[in-house]
Amino acid sequence: MSFDVRSAFLYGPLSEEIYMAQPDGFILKGREHLVLRLLKAIYSLKQAARVWWIELDRSLKEFGFKRLYADAGIFVAQHANGTLIFLLAYIDDIIMTGPNTSHVLIRKRDFMDKWECHDLGICQEFLCMNIKYKDGKIYLDQTSYLQKVLQRFGLTDAKLAKTPLPTGYKPELLKGTSTPQLWSQYQSLIGPLLYLMLGTRPDIAFAVTQMAKFTSNPSDEHLNQAMYILRYLVGTRDYALVFDGNSDEGLHTFCNSSYGDDCSEPDRMRRLTQGYFFKLADVSIKWHSHMQKMIATSSTAAEYMALSDCAKDCTWFKTLFSELGKPIEYVPLYGDS
Repeated sequence: MSFDVRSAFLYGPLSEEIYMAQPDGFILKGREHLVLRLLKAIYSLKQAARVWWIELDRSLKEFGFKRLYADAGIFVAQHANGTLIFLLAYIDDIIMTGPNTSHVLIRKRDFMDKWECHDLGICQEFLCMNIKYKDGKIYLDQTSYLQKVLQRFGLTDAKLAKTPLPTGYKPELLKGTSTPQLWSQYQSLIGPLLYLMLGTRPDIAFAVTQMAKFTSNPSDEHLNQAMYILRYLVGTRDYALVFDGNSDEGLHTFCNSSYGDDCSEPDRMRRLTQGYFFKLADVSIKWHSHMQKMIATSSTAAEYMALSDCAKDCTWFKTLFSELGKPIEYVPLYGDS
């Protein structure tokens, strides 16, 4: 179930003493010199988002929800028979789900009685991600958002590219200074690519993070290669993450790293690039590709550095599953997995 809270920032009570001028159209005759004291937050107030979050957290506790330590946006409640109910909150966008529909509807009714909400029914879209259900599987994609990006840059019917970047391509720094027009165009392209990569497209993670290094001073070559990523997305626009509810696959993680192959930095520092991803229900649920902060002196050191960062996320997953009452057990690692 999904719904959004209308005028969410207006619900949070203020602990500070804040005054504002009387708004146009609501000025009291004979009292024009007076100001109004705010008892609750309003939009454009700096602390409005935080005040709403405090109010949401407090109210959900009254409904029996507990905020997870591992992820502040996830709340869990337990019914009398032990059934769990999950609530995901992103500002004013809410998803509530659980194995027992009647229990979810009861908590949803309590929530909507507390605040004025727009009931969206079964969740079909969340943060520009489309959600579909079929044969016990959940399909998560950003096809609609991608189509808008392709139309914006005139690449809807562009020639397809088979890979996110050309084989063997290594971007180089621009020795001169980029123009404001190129800088603006490049950043307006990298932004949507990053959003697609973070949402549902782990296959472009390496390519996008490589090209994102040059947002402060891009060249025409960098723009062409960023467009190349879009041409790859033209041919893969229907790709989706498929969560198989019937899969017995547990949590798996894989990681790898290069060694001193990056030549895009000043003075050829040659830092390495590492990446890792996690799979659950036979689909990627978390992925990462970035340049390491330190320079490895050997390929062995590079691999250990990548494993160290991956292990940190493993610890986070362990905390998350423990809070959900589903402790995980580590198994030996082989190769780069």
